[in-house]
Formats: sequence, structure tokens, C-alpha cells
Amino acid sequence: MKIVQFMASKNWGGLESFFVDLCNALSESVEVSVIVLESSVAKDKFNDRVKVYLLTSQTSRYNPFLYIEFYKILSTIKPALIHTHGAKATEICYKLNKVLNITHIATKHNARKGKIFNKISHVIAVSSKVKKSICHSDVVVIYNGINPGEVKPKNKNGIFTLLAVGRLDKIKGFDILIQECAKLDFPFSLQIVGEGEEQEGLEKLIVRLNLEDQINLLGFRDDIPQRMKDADVVVMSSHSEGFSLVMVEALFYANIFVSTRVSGAIEVLSDEFLIEGFKIANMMGNIYHDQERFKRDFHKLKADVKIKFLIENVVKEHMIYYKTIQDIGNLENNS
Repeated sequence: MKIVQFMASKNWGGLESFFVDLCNALSESVEVSVIVLESSVAKDKFNDRVKVYLLTSQTSRYNPFLYIEFYKILSTIKPALIHTHGAKATEICYKLNKVLNITHIATKHNARKGKIFNKISHVIAVSSKVKKSICHSDVVVIYNGINPGEVKPKNKNGIFTLLAVGRLDKIKGFDILIQECAKLDFPFSLQIVGEGEEQEGLEKLIVRLNLEDQINLLGFRDDIPQRMKDADVVVMSSHSEGFSLVMVEALFYANIFVSTRVSGAIEVLSDEFLIEGFKIANMMGNIYHDQERFKRDFHKLKADVKIKFLIENVVKEHMIYYKTIQDIGNLENNS
């Protein structure tokens, strides 16, 4: 089976990381071609089995040269199906596929936007909440996953350490996290990993609250698993998520992980690890004073659920879905 995977993002985050892992893992059993933007950070992260095609045209959805280039690439590959990720890639493929008529599967990675998915016949949603945001019945839920590595804890400094990871965007709630940490009445250190347009505002907030010695914006880091392993608590303060890869990583590496009640988290975590409203300070206080119980309970939760988030099991779910859709297409063509 020839499969094309298409993503129209140029940045790097959870979606892009999962996209690369999925393509690399799929390439062990099927022929995978990837179409990404020439400016994509992901373009050099695929293994040798994955054939990478770069779109060089301006990436406006209304640019006719983009569609001509995309058409030529797909005509060369002649895939059995094309799998798009995100609203922009899905819309581009939907328009072009009116001519090519290739079996099209699309993954919706968040519940916030993307009316285009209502027009796609076969859709994968990354959580049950995302599924509810799509207005037709042929939607299957397949969670994101990772290919975890072995990480050993390093010596700790004795300070109660919180870690948050994500792009510095309003949707991630880092401003609220910082304000909640200002309420803590015990020694702590908060590390925030990520880059984004909110950096300057967050820096000013940290200074205004006199937290320069306790809170550090670390920018981009490639040692997130190690930092999760060494932190006392990994915290997700988001207003909205599709299915957070940070949460998946925390299930493998963190000692304790807590989250606001966002999509994905409410499907995986027990109430013990879900933050009511944005009362993060209350949650941190509870953990600080009963850390061993929280750690014990989280390790039990991890043991029960994390196997489903191994990339090898996620790939199996994708392959089953691909084959199901392909078999349906064959039946329709032969009828």
C-alpha cells in the first residue's frame, strides 16, 4: 500500500512531532511518502525509508501554483490513499481531490477549528471531545502516541520543581500558571519550556510578581524527557487542547502530572490529577504536602494506561483503519 502523509505546518510542536513519529513508524510496514513545506522544521527528521517531497510554492490556500505543484507530486506517487493532518492541509487536499479522486483520510488535532472536516468522508479525531466537534458519523478516535526512550533521574537540588511545556501562546494558560505560582507559600522552582509570541508578556509578568528567582523561561529544549523525569510535577495549564503530546510524554517520564480539564486529559486522567477551574496553587499545595501519595497514585495510573500510547500500538490502529477504508473503496468500485 502506498500512503501519502501531508502536513502544511512549518513550525515544531506536538502535532509535528507526532506526524514525524507516525510516518517513520508506518514506513516499517508500508510505502510512505511525505509532503511538507520547504520551510518545515520537520523536513529533515524522517528516516531513510520515508520519501520526502517539498512544496516550494507560497502556501496560501488560494495560490494556484501550490495546487499545480501538489497535483504533480501526487500524480508521480500515485498513492492508494492520502492522509492529511490539520485544517490547512486537509482543505488543500479536499479542493485538489475533486480532480484526483484519491481516498482521503484526515486527522483533526483539536476541537477549536476546522469546518473542513465536516466535508471529509473519513476522519480521525485525536480525542472524544475532538470527535464531537465534527458533524458527521464516520469519525474514529485514535489517540496520539510516542516512541519513548530510556531516561534515568539525575540528582535533584531539593527544591520543589514544577515543569510546564508548550508554545508560549495564550491558549496554554502560562500567564495564569505564573500568577497561581505567586500564591505558593513554600519554596518552589517553575521551569517553562517553549517559544512563542507571549514570551515578552510572560517575562514582564514574572518581573512584576518578583518571581525572577523562582520562574525561568527556558525557550526551546530537546531534553524534555529528562526534565520531566527530574521535576516533581509536570503541569498543563491550557484553556484548550486536542490531545496533548506533553501529557503522553508525562505518562512515560513524569513523577506526577496534573492538568486543567481539557480534551484528552479528562479522558485519561483520574479526578485526582485534574485541576478544578484554574486553582493551580491549591493543587500544588496539596501535592507538596502529600507528595508520596500523589506519586504512588500517578505511577499506578501510568501502569494502567500508557501502553495504548506507544507509537507501535497507535500505528496498528492507523493500519487497521487504512485497510478498512481501502476495503470499503474496493467494494464501492466493484459494485
